[in-house]
This record gives sequence, C-alpha cells and structure tokens, in this order.
Amino acid sequence: MLASFVYMGIGLYAPSLALSSVTSLPIWGSVVLMGLICSFYITIGGVKAVVYADVVQTLLMFVGVLVVTVLCCYQLGGLTNVWTIAEQGGRIQFFNMDPSPFVRHTFWSTQVLGAYMALSMVGFNQPQFQRLVSVKTLSLSQSLCTLFTVGLFIVWGVFYLSGLVAYAVYRDCDPFTSGRIAKADQIMPYLVTDKLNHLPGISGLFVAAVYGGVLRWGSNTCT
Repeated sequence: MLASFVYMGIGLYAPSLALSSVTSLPIWGSVVLMGLICSFYITIGGVKAVVYADVVQTLLMFVGVLVVTVLCCYQLGGLTNVWTIAEQGGRIQFFNMDPSPFVRHTFWSTQVLGAYMALSMVGFNQPQFQRLVSVKTLSLSQSLCTLFTVGLFIVWGVFYLSGLVAYAVYRDCDPFTSGRIAKADQIMPYLVTDKLNHLPGISGLFVAAVYGGVLRWGSNTCT
C-alpha cells in the first residue's frame, strides 16, 4: 500500500511537469485535476471503463512518443547517426559483465531487474490479475499475457530510443548545465518545445502521451 502511494505521487508528478513546461498551468493544479479525472471515470465505469481507457491511453502514449522520436531522428539525419553519436558518447552497453552490485547498469543487474519487473507486472500484480480473470477462457488469458510481453518490449524500446535521441540532440550543449532547464527530468518536454515547437500540435500530442501513460497506471492502482 505504501509503495502504491509513493509511486502514484511520482506518476502524478511526471505528466504535470510536462504540462507545466508547455502551458502556464501550475504543477499542483495539474496533479489535482488528473487525480479527480482518474477517480471519476473509475468510480462511474468500473473495470470495464478501466480496460477501454487503458487501450486508448496506451495507444496514445506509444504514438506520441514514437512521433517525437521519429521527427527528432529525421532532424539528426536518421537512426544510424543517432546510434553512432550514442556509441561515441559511451551510452550503448549491452554486455557489461561486471558482477559488482555497485555498478549502475550491468548485464546482470538489468536481467535481474527485468525478470523482477516482468513477474511483478504479469504474475503478481493485482490489477493485471483482475483483467486476466475477466476474459472468457484460460487460453485467451494466456494469449493476452504473450501479447502484453511483446507489446512491453516494443514500448520500452521506443522509450529507450527517445532517450538516445535526446542525448544526440544535446550532446554538445546540455540544457541542464547551461541553465535552460531547472531539473534533469525536464529534458524531454524541453526537447519537444525547443526542436519541434514549429510543428502545430506536437507539444500537445507529447503532453497527451505522457498523461495517457500515467492515467493508465493510475487506473491500475485504483482498481
């Protein structure tokens, strides 16, 4: 229960930060508004509303981040250039076999964390269990588990790529150290407003994507 409350606070903060970066709405106002919206549609619609909302929010989240990533990749000359810049900066490491638990990212730590996250989300997560038992047959439930796993790899792949794109864009001029953003976690909203602001609707699409992702998690927690 305590973990849920802590994580919900973090989840509410992330999209509020993105929204405050592109509008004049204060962070606290965004937090309150999103909490009320989530609570309302879950209370009125129950699990059915949550499932339908999850589908729309997941698609919105995926498409929004994908569009931003593709547009920035295009401006940088393609995915090959982004990958090359990341490699030159030491951002690509797949097989760091260092067994030390004090190294931030190694092959072993990522494998253990990945297995833990997969089991916690699919095997032991109460909201996920509610969805799986709501379908008609066991075989359909198993198929949904497989589909969820594949989709998770695709979504996280796009998220990781967006981080590499942000690094490639600001490799020579860090907006945090130069004082253009106050916190390091503001870099993606700043990237959208800085490089893609000339394209109508992109800032709104990105904020909607962030909100979709967190509203999806918020509905999972509340159910």
